[in-house]
Amino acid sequence: MQEYWINNDDVALYAKSYGQPHHPTLVFLHGFPDCHQSWMCQVEALQHSYHVVVFDMRGVGSSSCSARDDAYKIEYLLSDIQAVIDAVVGHHKKVHLVGHDWGSVIGWSFASESQYSHRVLSYTSMSGPHLGLVPRWLVNGIKSGNARRIQGVLKQIFFSWYIYLFNVPRLPEWILRIRGQKIWPKVLAENGVPQGDRYLKASADQVKRRWLHSINLYRDNPLSLPPAPEDSGITMPVQLIFPKQDRFVSEALFVGYERYVMDLRRHEIDGMHWAHHSHAMQFNGLLIRFIEEIESLGKA
Repeated sequence: MQEYWINNDDVALYAKSYGQPHHPTLVFLHGFPDCHQSWMCQVEALQHSYHVVVFDMRGVGSSSCSARDDAYKIEYLLSDIQAVIDAVVGHHKKVHLVGHDWGSVIGWSFASESQYSHRVLSYTSMSGPHLGLVPRWLVNGIKSGNARRIQGVLKQIFFSWYIYLFNVPRLPEWILRIRGQKIWPKVLAENGVPQGDRYLKASADQVKRRWLHSINLYRDNPLSLPPAPEDSGITMPVQLIFPKQDRFVSEALFVGYERYVMDLRRHEIDGMHWAHHSHAMQFNGLLIRFIEEIESLGKA
């Protein structure tokens, strides 16, 4: 294992790499309210065959906070990802990108914007849409007149109740400071992280570092959306993994993604939001098969 401190913009990002650099590189993007340790089930399983890179997003875990008022806009987070890739594998090597939750949301933009997409060999997404496509999905779903699509829109609006709470000034921070150490493991344990998983054993300070600042993801981005991809604009192979019991992100959100992704594969896991914990073997198996296929095509 190798540790890195990577300076980008006005933050210092904490990253780790496992395995040998000459192996295919996998870069994992954690979600909210997580840190790089959320991926340890994947690190332990994959480090012997792959070069695995994990890092704490800005303001999370061991990474420092930004002084910007809009520090959590996706444009800054994309720059952070590129800085990590450049520091760990150099300015030219391509990587396989894997995202969950907000890591998945951010990863979609990294995979679709030309400034960054040339660094990506493949993209695996779980429980996070391309944020720039959400308004289009909402409008098209309502205007379709299709009862099933309208039901899907209403279901996702219901699933997203916490977003409205997070946009109330100061209240979420107050709740998290007072009750965060109890709320955080409860939310994770009720949504896919098994009891006894060492990831749930976090101090009050560690819990605070995992979500007190990154809650601004929900404030800085809804009114400043990243550009939506062009038709067939995402050219690398993409694997969409759906936890069937996810109570935060509905599979309906991803209707029509074939329009934007040239090579899209869909898989289901009978798990909840943190399925990469509860169903780690299945998640890792899907990841390995997908990446090995891409690697074999590259060598052909």
